[in-house]
Amino acid sequence: MRSLSFTRNLGGFRKAYDAVRTGFTPGVTVKQFQDRCGLSHDVSFVITEFFLGTQIHGGREYVLDDTLISQTLGQPYNRLIARLYFFALNLNMPGERLKADHRNPAIMQNTLVREHLFVTDGFIAQRFDKDRSIEPAVRGYGGFNSQDALRKWVNNYSYMAQQCEFVWTRDGRVETFADTWGTLALQLFFERYTATNPARDVNAMVSAAVDMELYKLIGVPKAWLDSRIDGAAEMFASGQDSAFFGSEESEAERRAAKSGAAPPPKQGESKLRETLIRQIVRRGENRRFLQTACDGECQLSGVRLTMPDGSFSIDCAHIRPLGAPHSGNDDVSNMLSLSPTMHRLFDRGCVRINPDTLVIELLHGNNVPHRKRLLLRGKHVIDPANLAYHITKILR
Repeated sequence: MRSLSFTRNLGGFRKAYDAVRTGFTPGVTVKQFQDRCGLSHDVSFVITEFFLGTQIHGGREYVLDDTLISQTLGQPYNRLIARLYFFALNLNMPGERLKADHRNPAIMQNTLVREHLFVTDGFIAQRFDKDRSIEPAVRGYGGFNSQDALRKWVNNYSYMAQQCEFVWTRDGRVETFADTWGTLALQLFFERYTATNPARDVNAMVSAAVDMELYKLIGVPKAWLDSRIDGAAEMFASGQDSAFFGSEESEAERRAAKSGAAPPPKQGESKLRETLIRQIVRRGENRRFLQTACDGECQLSGVRLTMPDGSFSIDCAHIRPLGAPHSGNDDVSNMLSLSPTMHRLFDRGCVRINPDTLVIELLHGNNVPHRKRLLLRGKHVIDPANLAYHITKILR
C-alpha cells in the first residue's frame, strides 16, 4: 500500500511551515523549492511529496500556490496551521506528478484515517494510541521492510497528530473544532481537485468531496459536510474566497469541549466564523432550492445538463452581483439557474431580461438558442428590481 516512504523524520509541522516560508515563491519548481527551503534532500522530499500540491508545465513540476501556502505565508504558526498540514497529509491529493508512483504518496495515511481513526461520526481518542492502535493497524497494511521502519512511521505520524491539539472529550471522542479550520480544508480540497480537473463544475466538486469522504478527514459527522459542501463549492466556483475563514478556538471553547459543558457565548472571531458558516450553508440551501424548482433546467436556454450519476449541473447566477459596488443579496429572488454558457453571457452584460414581461433578448450579436421568456417554476419568484438593476448597471 505504501508507495512512498514516510519513515524519514520531518520533525513536525513547524519545520514544514518554516520550510515553506523560506522556500516558496510564486512559480517555484519542486526542485527549486527543495534546494532553497533550508532542509536536507530527504526531509524536503517529505514536504514536497506529502504536503504540497503541484502542477506540471513544460515537463517540470511547480508548487501549487494554494490555501496551505497562503495560510503559511500569511500568519504565525498556530494549531490552525498544524490542522491544515495534517489534513493535506491525509488528503492524498498531490496534484499533477511526473512519476506515476508519486501520484498517491499518502494512501496509507488516508486509509488509516478513514478506516481506523474515524468511527461512526468522528475520531475516537483510543484509536490514536500509537502502540496499541496505530501500529497494529498500519502493520496490517504491509509495505514495511523492517520493524524499525514501521516504528519510525508510527512515531512520525503520531507526533504530527498530536500537534493538531485536538481535545479528548469525556466520552472518549475527539473534538477537532472543525468550524475553526474546516472551511479552509474544503477550499484546499477544491484547489487540489481543480488542479487536475480545471473546469470548476460545482456538481463535480461536490461529488468528489462526498466520494472522498472528506468528513472523515476532518473528523466530523457526515451531516457537517452535507450541510456545507454545496454552498462552499458554489462560493469557490464564483470566486468568493472571503467565505473561507479560519481562526483558533478560544481556551474557553477548549475547556468546554473537554468537560462536556455548554460552549461559551459567541464573541469576536467565533461570531465571525458562525456568520460565514451560515452564509455557506444558506448558499447550499439556495442552490438545492433552484435545482429542485427548475428541475435542473437553465432558465434562459432551457438546456438541462445531466451528469453520469443522474444529477443536474447548473450554475447559480446572481442577477445583482454580490459585494461592492453592487451589494446584491444572497437570496433566491436574486438568483437564476443557468447553464455555464448562459451564466457567462449574463454576467458579461450580453442578456437583457425585461423586468415586467420576462422576455429574453440576447445582445451584441450573440445567437445561441434561448427561450423567449424567463422560465419560472414553483415558488421561485424573481425580484424585478434586481432585473432592472442588471439592465441599468450591468448591460453594455
